[in-house]
Amino acid sequence: MSRAFREGVAKNKRVRAPVRRRNWSPVRDLQGLKARTQATGSQMGPLVEIPAMVRIENEHWVFERIEEGTLYNITHKLILHEGDQVKVIGGTTDMHTAMKVAQCMAQKENRIVMIQPV
Repeated sequence: MSRAFREGVAKNKRVRAPVRRRNWSPVRDLQGLKARTQATGSQMGPLVEIPAMVRIENEHWVFERIEEGTLYNITHKLILHEGDQVKVIGGTTDMHTAMKVAQCMAQKENRIVMIQPV
């Protein structure tokens, strides 16, 4: 048995498997995906930045995306200051909800939220 491994396989009994090189061109191969993405993007219309709406349910914060029409009902914007940067974390439809969010952030996260009327 050791002699067989030492001498190898006879040349006429070897299996020939040529190495196939795959010619992969990502631009050509992904052209269909790119076209579908562009078509979907054009159907969706222009991008509009819509902030998240914050709800508090069972002591948990629920962030949800809102429709563009709902933006007209938003009365207060919630702003978080981080160093020199200002970050809008969402909007609410009344002052009571804005106060609850600011109070929860102060108690649980030790963060201060500025409430700004829209």
